[in-house]
Amino acid sequence: MKFSCSLETSSERIRLVNVISPLIKAGYQLVTQRQEPSENGGNIIHVVAKSQGSKTQEDLIDDLSSIEGCTLFQLEIDGEGSADTIPSAVASAPPVTQDLDQKNALAAIGAQYPDIADIVRHYEASLPHESRAKAMHELGRKVGSGIYKRDYSLGSPLKMPTTINRELVPALKSFSKVKAKNNLVALTKCPFCKLSDSNHSGCHFVVGYIDGFLSSNPAVDRVRVEESSCGAGTTNICEFIIW
Repeated sequence: MKFSCSLETSSERIRLVNVISPLIKAGYQLVTQRQEPSENGGNIIHVVAKSQGSKTQEDLIDDLSSIEGCTLFQLEIDGEGSADTIPSAVASAPPVTQDLDQKNALAAIGAQYPDIADIVRHYEASLPHESRAKAMHELGRKVGSGIYKRDYSLGSPLKMPTTINRELVPALKSFSKVKAKNNLVALTKCPFCKLSDSNHSGCHFVVGYIDGFLSSNPAVDRVRVEESSCGAGTTNICEFIIW
């Protein structure tokens, strides 16, 4: 089983060696690895490796999520061409449990992306009401930032508003139908609110996603994102304004 992953460290002092050492001890064969600074004062560690023995996808996610001081935000698995091809019974995302915390939610999102609506809604339901909006925004920010760094950080950064139409909209289209005009972005079939009668805290995830995505673009100086309209329980069209 070959995989590629990206992890964000909580401190600049946690470096590449702190990530690859536990992976080697856990029995993984490294193919490539590199480190770059993150906007949050830590490092982003990118690793391509192969599992050895009878490791499953669930084992892999557990091993990556247990690396001290690191948050897994991107994971891609390729079982083809390897003696450790993942059986179909375990090739899906890890089961979502009632004790889902942010680290496990990010790991599950990384494994399942872009089919993340159920994971996001379950994480939302596990949060206390008073901290739900902030936690959902933070989860979205980390996911959006990770997607920008993974898919759009190469080449010359695009400035606003070009980056909205050429990068943000295609990224959002991976899990929803999207319309955009100037600084207004609308999810016409928002997957995070469609099962809600009135509670639109799922949209805080989208606000955070857009915030993290655009803030990771070095050509964007400052960004402010607000939900201007929520379609929970009605149209299922959620609109967001970007400044």
